[in-house]
Amino acid sequence: MGNFIKDNFLLFTASILSFILMGGGQSMMGPALPEFRTIFGLSIASVSVIVTAQWVGALIGVIFLYFASGRDWLRPAFALLTIGAALMALMPGWPLTIIGSFCFGAGYGATLALVNSRLLAAFGNYGPSMISLVNALFGGGAIVAPLLFVALGRSPQIAFGLLAVMLLIVLGFSLRLPTVRGKSDTGARAKTFRPSLSMLFVGASGTGIEACLIGFGPVILARSGLTETAAAGALSLFFVFFLTGRLVLSYLGNKLPAAPMLLAGFAGGAVMLSLAASGIAAQYTYALSGFFIGSLFPNFFVLGSKRLGDDHRTGPALVGAALAGGVTGPLIIGQLIEKVDPLTPFWILAGYALCIVLVGAVVFGRRDTTQPA
Repeated sequence: MGNFIKDNFLLFTASILSFILMGGGQSMMGPALPEFRTIFGLSIASVSVIVTAQWVGALIGVIFLYFASGRDWLRPAFALLTIGAALMALMPGWPLTIIGSFCFGAGYGATLALVNSRLLAAFGNYGPSMISLVNALFGGGAIVAPLLFVALGRSPQIAFGLLAVMLLIVLGFSLRLPTVRGKSDTGARAKTFRPSLSMLFVGASGTGIEACLIGFGPVILARSGLTETAAAGALSLFFVFFLTGRLVLSYLGNKLPAAPMLLAGFAGGAVMLSLAASGIAAQYTYALSGFFIGSLFPNFFVLGSKRLGDDHRTGPALVGAALAGGVTGPLIIGQLIEKVDPLTPFWILAGYALCIVLVGAVVFGRRDTTQPA
């Protein structure tokens, strides 16, 4: 891998920095909400729009890439991240601050699709491992940023300002990257795109489960009798295992095929969530599920890239499916939490994960002459 890193040093560096900073920017939104609320004198319902704007921006970013030409959009994506962070730091009125969140989200969605696709192409057989590593560092940024936000006096101006400066450095790196020119990349060979709704459904399901566990895990545990402090600690531990799972995958990514690892991630998550739903050390078995859940998106992206083809629409389609799952899953589970027994949501998610294992076994077991294994 050393030679690949040497040959693609700027891409490697920009990818790592951008994912750490994207993870940090996304995770700072939660602790920053009370500060935005105080600064602008808004209600909780009104200030929460800034979070929605970020996710809407992410979806629009990947939708744009899907329908846009195959030209290199990486620099504009980094620019959107930088502009978004700067607007949230400067806070020139609430509407422009919301636009800043939207821009950051659009840059996040586009960068997620573009960088993962580019790493997979640039690093050859080591591409799957590189994707796992870079996505793991996204989780690292998400863990550290809230702590840094508190250390900086809970100031959105300072925190997002520092984020904007760091993103500006990443943008500078990207200006020196060689330009990817779409169709010319593969010479005379036409690029392929094989839409697969079943593949996209599996990926959306994985991200949906992930979003539910991150968003509602502490609430479910607190309803079962844990203190809020213990429930919050379980979420932190979940992220530790989540990060660990992706780091392990960065070692295994180029050694084992993605399909069985993806199914193993769903199966392992189902087992851990079943134990949590049964009340067996729920806070720890919930946290342990993060090890398996963390492997889902990288494996889905690697496998999906092989299945859907090398067209410029592949990355946006995969990330768009993941984002759709991340939005839809919490909407469904959120409606059920207060209507069922405290730990029942874990049973629901475990059962759903097991269903995806069965569906995936059928989908990934299909082989034909047009679709790689």
